[in-house]
Amino acid sequence: MSIKTTIWCLLWLAPFYSFSSNDTWIQRANFGSNGRHRAAGFSIGNKGYIGLGHYNGAGPNIVFKDWWEFDPSTNSWSQKANYNGNNGNGDYGVSSFSTPTKGYIAGGQLSGGSLNEYDPMTNTWSLKSALPLNTSNVQGFSIGTNLYLIAGNAVNEFNTITGVWTAKNTAPFNLNVWNSSFTIDNKGYIKSGYSFWEYKPSIDQWTPRSPFPGLASGGSVGFVQHNIGFIVSGYQGGLAAVNSEVWSYNPATNTWIQREDFYGSNRRFSVSFSIGDRCYMGTGTNGTNFNDFWEFNQLLETDESISTISTSVFPNPATERVTFKSSKNLNAILEIVNQQGKVVKSVDFKGYSKQIERDDLPAGLYYFHLIEENKIITADKFTFL
Repeated sequence: MSIKTTIWCLLWLAPFYSFSSNDTWIQRANFGSNGRHRAAGFSIGNKGYIGLGHYNGAGPNIVFKDWWEFDPSTNSWSQKANYNGNNGNGDYGVSSFSTPTKGYIAGGQLSGGSLNEYDPMTNTWSLKSALPLNTSNVQGFSIGTNLYLIAGNAVNEFNTITGVWTAKNTAPFNLNVWNSSFTIDNKGYIKSGYSFWEYKPSIDQWTPRSPFPGLASGGSVGFVQHNIGFIVSGYQGGLAAVNSEVWSYNPATNTWIQREDFYGSNRRFSVSFSIGDRCYMGTGTNGTNFNDFWEFNQLLETDESISTISTSVFPNPATERVTFKSSKNLNAILEIVNQQGKVVKSVDFKGYSKQIERDDLPAGLYYFHLIEENKIITADKFTFL
């Protein structure tokens, strides 16, 4: 499926959702260690973190305890202190959270009774608290310095400053495991199967929102960009029925939009996090355990100048040179990006068209981005034979 200007189809009255294909994924440096799934991840400040997880396949269950830091400024990974939970033996299927200064891991399939804290300043893990929930299958979200853990329909709030747990109103649903969540404007959102819920901590209230219209009943990831929530990949019913769907949720309109599919292999049980408005996703499995890592960029449909731009690229495929045309007079930067996420050409784009020579670029698939005022305003793919 090619990336092109916004199109609207699949129109229903309730809930309203549409299809949009105007985003781009850029492959970044592979995760620093083995491929895996059911790993953990979060961001703190301007760094991201991934670790733990496992793989099994036809052999024994291999469980990881390693912990890695991603620096987007250098597109590189560095290994940090191993996770301390499960007596230092690693874990998988945990729930991960972060506050502005610390990261937290709760639950897990091997030792589900603890909440462990990571301090990036000292690169140390410590036991923060026992969980009030007698289960390994906890999920939830963080809002400010508070964590919200849900198991079944029990909801508990943990104040990371005081170290105090508080039981909250029970949820009006029983949370299915291996689902996704995110936080927007001090409200938590969680997908349980195909139902979708909003939690307002200020009044301790759950509200049903438009049901998730995609394929994935579980195993998907969630992240937020520009106050829009995203649900990516997952499985439908059985674990083998994995997909690459991307859906966005706008809390202001309570609507879903289907986006351009994820560029990488379809998968379940990945990890995602956001650093500011830069969103990342990696690892996971579809029978193969992946260590690839991707950055997502949403083209902002709320900006009329962006949503009305169309571009074309020809010839496609090309052999010696390629021409890019825009429907609007631009003063932009044209970036050519290879499949490893590296910018291999960057030139000025002024006016309505730009031709570039192939030079020594090898055969293969490339992405192009047109950038104005530090925003990707349109994107597409082309091939050099």
